[in-house]
Amino acid sequence: MKADSESFESKIKKFYAVLLPSEKKAADYVLLHTHDVSSMSLAQLSTEAGVSEPTIIRFVRKIGCDGFSVFKMGLMKDWGREITSEKPHKLLVDLHIKETDKIEDIPSKIIGLTVKALEDTLKIINTDEYIRSVAMISTSNIIDIYGVGNSGSIAGDFMNKLIRIGLNCRQYSDSHLQQICAGHLTGQDLAIAISHSGSTIDTVKALEIARKSGAKTMAITNYKGRNISRYADVTLYTGDVETMFYSETMASRISQLAIVDMLYMGVLLSNYDLYTKRLDKVNLLVKEKNY
Repeated sequence: MKADSESFESKIKKFYAVLLPSEKKAADYVLLHTHDVSSMSLAQLSTEAGVSEPTIIRFVRKIGCDGFSVFKMGLMKDWGREITSEKPHKLLVDLHIKETDKIEDIPSKIIGLTVKALEDTLKIINTDEYIRSVAMISTSNIIDIYGVGNSGSIAGDFMNKLIRIGLNCRQYSDSHLQQICAGHLTGQDLAIAISHSGSTIDTVKALEIARKSGAKTMAITNYKGRNISRYADVTLYTGDVETMFYSETMASRISQLAIVDMLYMGVLLSNYDLYTKRLDKVNLLVKEKNY
């Protein structure tokens, strides 16, 4: 995506992890009140967001703006593009599920929410980090994948894909086994941690142990997941489309799966002939088990 066409929402989310706590507070307010902020003065935003004016100036400069006026102009342009969009999910005023909703509206809302989550993730994917991640996977000896709960199912799906193309990959649902395995990794190995919040203690600890063992490390997390990113050589961020009910099992799961598929297809492309031959062999074995 070209820099001049990138929305300020995407820019904020890309740089969110490096913002100071007070700057994150300003960022959170802007993300929630984009349209209102576009017409606020610096003093008004300072009051509403509960941070100082210098903090706001630092925040807008960190996301690539020369000043507050340029930042506001960018927000106005973003808003103009958004209201002229004719994407199906934009036709819904609110994607969130409420008690007063009609059951026949649920399919459209869920699909709309899913589309929004995927679009949000695509906007903040760092291409350089993605390419680096693919190279790390395709050149590692052992690949450990960590995740618990809902992220554990994503980890299992990722392992299944990598095993099918002959990579030495392992994934355990037990957090103790994850940490034991992490302790035996070397510089030739890779540890991948998946956590939507970025704060799941067991997953963060496993990645920390892997890094101390000398392994290369990767994290797949929400753009606010700064805890796990501290131990990752490379981090791939998902968007943040929250719902009131089981948000992590809905929008976030779809975004994580999309990143897993991106990585898998990237690895396939890195050595197309080798991996497609392996995949054909596996597909033949699986086919023989069907009626």
